[in-house]
Amino acid sequence: MNTVNAKNCPYDLSPETLKTGSIFGALSPSSIEYLVHRGDLIELKAGEQLFKDDDKGDNFYVIIEGTLCYYRDSDDASSLIRRVSFGQALGYVTMISLSSRNGHAVAETDSVLLKIDYNVFGEFHDRFAFDFGILILNLSRDMARNVQVLSRTLADAGISVDLSKN
Repeated sequence: MNTVNAKNCPYDLSPETLKTGSIFGALSPSSIEYLVHRGDLIELKAGEQLFKDDDKGDNFYVIIEGTLCYYRDSDDASSLIRRVSFGQALGYVTMISLSSRNGHAVAETDSVLLKIDYNVFGEFHDRFAFDFGILILNLSRDMARNVQVLSRTLADAGISVDLSKN
């Protein structure tokens, strides 16, 4: 895992390009530039692990380039829960829920991620209140789409879940 300098980055970090991804959609160019320059750009090689089960969940990642896979382990198997690519977020749920990671993430391909920790997230709220609302809406939509896929998967497998006991 390497940190990449945004000023010398060989990847297209322009607001016009990043806005085509679901997380940055409808954000102002200046707010996108702020996140790119205040967050950390992380480069992973294919097969490299981003985080592991029980790691602290004090940040989330937006995929700039490549694909990552998020797995959940049980006693005897590792299950692919989610595959994420350009413009999608990974790790937002654990940051917002103030919990540790519930699985591990591995780069499926060479990848570049924008790491946004809770400090940058809070500063973004203070400096770009309107764009922060849009970012929260985009992250919520992304999360809602994932919940829909997971609920269909559970229903198709005949699995019932009682969320009232959590």
